[in-house]
Amino acid sequence: MWIDRLNAQRHNVSTSISLALIGFIWFLSQTLASTPRSALQEAIELIFVEPERSVTVPAQARPVVQPQLKTAPPEKTTPQPTVTSELKPLATATNTAAATSNPEPVKPESTKPTQAIVATPAPPAPIAEPVKPAPAPSSASIESGYVATLRAQLNANKRYPTGREASLQRPSGKAVVWFVLNRNGALNDAGIEDSSNSIILDNAALSAVRRTPYAAWPEGSWPGQSQHRFTVTLDFAPVN
Repeated sequence: MWIDRLNAQRHNVSTSISLALIGFIWFLSQTLASTPRSALQEAIELIFVEPERSVTVPAQARPVVQPQLKTAPPEKTTPQPTVTSELKPLATATNTAAATSNPEPVKPESTKPTQAIVATPAPPAPIAEPVKPAPAPSSASIESGYVATLRAQLNANKRYPTGREASLQRPSGKAVVWFVLNRNGALNDAGIEDSSNSIILDNAALSAVRRTPYAAWPEGSWPGQSQHRFTVTLDFAPVN
């Protein structure tokens, strides 16, 4: 019997609690007239029908946090060389017809090995040998050259005599004359060293010596002398 009483009391308590909740809900419905009916029904269902169901927040209300992905730096790619193919000209229609009728095996092109060009070093420049100074001429060669010059000058200036006796006698012969020159080439004295056996020819030889201008002695000739005696042979022959 006490179990029945306990059940009756429990039933009364639950009934009173239900009535209190209904009244509270009605009060809320009167005060919150602006609240949508669907929300009120969901609240009633949460209280009476599904007391243990938890209210889930819509997925749109949650802030979506996107993870930041670290991108690796782009790799450096080396540019690939572009291969250009040579376009060979197309064969004509006759060649193509002949090729199709009589196909021949294609011979591979012969490849010749390329020869490497090796730069040959330039030959070394020849070493210039020092120019040796020419040996100074000796005094004897200088003196002989000056005497040859005097002989040529006197033979160029000699004149065959043109007087009446010369035209009648027409003498010929060689006269050896001597003459003394100073270092500056001035004539100091002159005479006949060996006669031509003709006074006319001897006088013509002395005249050639006296009218010829002479150059000064070359440097290095007859050292220590201020005057020198020269002899020259002059050959005279009549002009036909």
